[in-house]
Amino acid sequence: MPEQNKPQKTLESWKQIAGYLDRSERTVRRWEVSEGLPVHRRGHQKYDTVFAYRHEIEAWTRRRTRFGSQDATVAGPQGYEPSLSEVPANRYLVEHDAITRTMDRYVAGARAGDGDLMRPAFHREATMSGYCQGIEYSGSIEHVFAWVTANGPAPKIEPRFARIEIIETIAVVHLEVRGWSGKLAGVNSRASDVFTLLKLDSEWKITHKLFHWHSD
Repeated sequence: MPEQNKPQKTLESWKQIAGYLDRSERTVRRWEVSEGLPVHRRGHQKYDTVFAYRHEIEAWTRRRTRFGSQDATVAGPQGYEPSLSEVPANRYLVEHDAITRTMDRYVAGARAGDGDLMRPAFHREATMSGYCQGIEYSGSIEHVFAWVTANGPAPKIEPRFARIEIIETIAVVHLEVRGWSGKLAGVNSRASDVFTLLKLDSEWKITHKLFHWHSD
């Protein structure tokens, strides 16, 4: 058996995986689905069990730790692979969670049909642009708040994070949302959103919402 895959190199449950990343089991389960966290399964007669290789978790963390040139010294000589303790892993996870909390405010407002509820997620000068039914829309984010309120509740929307990229004090979030409903959205509509965010006074704010409403 290769050295890196020996049993002592594995995490043998959701609890161990969550403990290794210092997050809740609910969070790491979500990361497996939305962020590609490398988790494996062993098939059993009644139910499957999960496990993860530490080196794969470390590589996954490094791929998502993008904080610019100030951390470039971590890379070391060509071909050098730093350990988890040598990269700012916790920094990425902290910022990742802060960004998802901001996005949760947006989703909560959409579900409730309340533009004011999502307002705290946005920068005061945020803008929006995109296409809906082949028509281009652009301007102040206030148009989005007004649309969400006029549309009313969409309680069954299903958001999925397709991408979260963090670079120092800026970030990009790609959000896929299914199940839109309401007075303006109709029934079971789907939208793709790309948000840019800026970190201001230790809080992440959305500065621009780029969207495309799908016609299918």
